[in-house]
Amino acid sequence: MEFKQNKYLPAEKQIVTANPDINNVELCDDDDFIVLACDGIWDCMSSQQLVDFVHEQLRMENKLSVVCERVLDRCLAPSTAGGEGCDNMTMVLVQFKKPIQSPPSVDEQSSPSKTADPESK
Repeated sequence: MEFKQNKYLPAEKQIVTANPDINNVELCDDDDFIVLACDGIWDCMSSQQLVDFVHEQLRMENKLSVVCERVLDRCLAPSTAGGEGCDNMTMVLVQFKKPIQSPPSVDEQSSPSKTADPESK
């Protein structure tokens, strides 16, 4: 509560607030995942650093929970002296599944039907 005591500021402008930063982004076909995380993660890594790290981890690991653990371990402070990495950390990793491309059917695999040569009749 000590961080919410400035009586000259509204609730959303206090040092600590329950109002999240929200960005609207249109997803593309090449998007692989989305990360939802609290400031304890973003204080330690930039968005690009996190994306690069998660991409690297997903090449080696299928379990998303393990990837999240590795991010949290990387952000965890080695000591409490500096303050960075001492904040609480929460992370949700959502991996987008790509549509499965079904193999072409027999009809699609065959070449276009040949029209009969009128002279061959």
